[in-house]
Amino acid sequence: MELNGILMTFTLTAALAVFSYSIGTKLRLFRRMAPENRFDQPLRRLGLLFRIGLGQSKLVGRERERSSGAMHFFIFWGFMVLGLREVIMIGEAYSPGFQEMLPLLGSDSIFGFLYTFVYNTTEVVVFCMVLIALYRRLVIQPARLDLNIEGLVILGLIMGVVVSDLFYDAARFNLINAFGHNEIHFLDNPVYGTEMTWAPFASLLASGIVGWGETLNAGFFHLGYWTHIGVILVFLNLLPITKHAHVITALPNVLFGSLDYPHAPADLLDLENEEAWEKGALGVERIEQLTWKQGLDLYTCTECGRCYDICPTYVTKKPLTLKWFNDSLRDHLEEQSAEIRATGKSDGKRALVGDVIQYDSLWACTTCRACEEVCPVSIEHVPRIIAMRQAQVLMSEKYPKELNATFRGLEQNANPWNIGYDKRADWTGGLDFPVPILTEPPAGDFDVLMWVGCMGSFDKRSQKIALATATLLHKAGVRFAILGNAEKCTGDLARRSGNEMLYQTLARENVDTLNRLKVLQVVTQCPHCLNAMKNEYPQLEGRYEVFHHSTFIAKLVDEGRLTLKPSLEGSVTFHDPCYLGRYNDEYDAPRSLLAASAKEEPVEMARSRKESFCCGAGGGRMWMEETIGTRVNEERVRQAAETGAKTIATACPFCMTMIEDGINQSGRQDEMQVKDVAELVLESLA
Repeated sequence: MELNGILMTFTLTAALAVFSYSIGTKLRLFRRMAPENRFDQPLRRLGLLFRIGLGQSKLVGRERERSSGAMHFFIFWGFMVLGLREVIMIGEAYSPGFQEMLPLLGSDSIFGFLYTFVYNTTEVVVFCMVLIALYRRLVIQPARLDLNIEGLVILGLIMGVVVSDLFYDAARFNLINAFGHNEIHFLDNPVYGTEMTWAPFASLLASGIVGWGETLNAGFFHLGYWTHIGVILVFLNLLPITKHAHVITALPNVLFGSLDYPHAPADLLDLENEEAWEKGALGVERIEQLTWKQGLDLYTCTECGRCYDICPTYVTKKPLTLKWFNDSLRDHLEEQSAEIRATGKSDGKRALVGDVIQYDSLWACTTCRACEEVCPVSIEHVPRIIAMRQAQVLMSEKYPKELNATFRGLEQNANPWNIGYDKRADWTGGLDFPVPILTEPPAGDFDVLMWVGCMGSFDKRSQKIALATATLLHKAGVRFAILGNAEKCTGDLARRSGNEMLYQTLARENVDTLNRLKVLQVVTQCPHCLNAMKNEYPQLEGRYEVFHHSTFIAKLVDEGRLTLKPSLEGSVTFHDPCYLGRYNDEYDAPRSLLAASAKEEPVEMARSRKESFCCGAGGGRMWMEETIGTRVNEERVRQAAETGAKTIATACPFCMTMIEDGINQSGRQDEMQVKDVAELVLESLA
């Protein structure tokens, strides 16, 4: 083996040994974390990989971030294209003219010339994108990006990779063609010797440095090569120990992302397991209790700040920033890694909630999923937060004091206000037709069960939504019934607040009732009830076809069972409920109803559909005091007011309450009103 091959072998062996140790350490750590099955449906997972990972759809598909997304897209694909170049460069150290030995890439192949053109052009594109990235960080300085030395070093290394290769190519061309070296002993490549026009930018650089003489060009030739190899290997070994670990973990993280439901449903904890209670294994109280996928999430965070840029808690100055939340957990995992590998658990000297994650940060989350929707690498934030809340409620009994009365109401009367459950059907007194209460298994007597929910049953404003929904079903000739006193809270509030025991009690009773009555189809006006019954009740063998009322009403309109005429005066804008849109992907049905009910074309808020801004009620926050920063509902009303709309339409009783309060708190009672889509449809019946 010649000197260059020996030097390459030594360099590669040392670099790959360090890299393997770093990666092996992480893999051993993941093996100590909680198990999770993410290996099902491989073809669908490959679809995620191609669409989100390789296609970068969450970067280039987001209008508000399209320019920076495009920049990242070109850098990402630049490195994908240059990957083959690195193989060729390393191979040349062992066998000059290595590219000639690769199928289709020899000097007599059009594909070889095309690849030369593609990678040479790609290097210049990547160089330009790095300049743009540096300009954004050093000059524009977006608030969501932290200016740190690590990010600048990585960008500098990327620039070093492409610049060194450009100088190497340019110098080689000059040595062969200008200075008469028809055969260079080291790294001879006939493609460049005869067809430099296929590498336009290297050719241009060659013409610029040819006048510097043979000696200097020879220096550029060797220095460019070894600098390129050295920078690549340094870059490779920095990845596992910096935030740029996402270069390694992003594609696997996308591959193992959630299918169907937008993120992993909360675990159905085994509350009968006495050992779990004794060991504090319910929820996440220690860092190693996170699943291996949640650990992978932490290392995949790019610290891009897109999550908190759209997060309602960050925008309204709450102490929750998902980027810092991830950083804190990852740093803690790193600190505890040796202890976890040795004993299987962390030392417990620093409390996960209190020392690592602040108490107010954990409870600020509204579980709206805006963070997950914009995350370019499919990090699932909400399940981790719910799991940490579970440990706080079940194991430590530490939670906001306002939830005491709420939990008590759910325990005693199956609703958060602790109103007597015997009053659940009283709202029907406002109807001029009877509503059957289902008590026995139906024998074809009913089409659907109307699930009223706690808000529709007990909240005076939300009762109007229930009345409008029931009236529309009746006018459309839909045979429906309610459960009356047999209906209980779905438990969504309890689960999002970490009280898994209370959730399971309520949910099991509801599932038992629905299964006993052989209910197949359910219509509800509450997206939280929709989400629980559609996506979480299957964990308890409760499987039903569940419709949101906007979806069902739109279906009735399409079938001609309801006819609408535009009657709403003034402009209207729609507020997308988080649990209807981001959790259940329903955006169009409410808008189609509004378009048919309003005289003016509905206007969209700046933050709508997948990027809708939360009302502030989710995650149990409706029953907690909001004392820090701006109220989330007031901020959402301000955004609605920017459209000039006179009516804010929504499709959730929680959103109704929060937005109505926001209108009152901001003194806009004379300017705006809020109504549910069912109310607007009822007013527009022909």
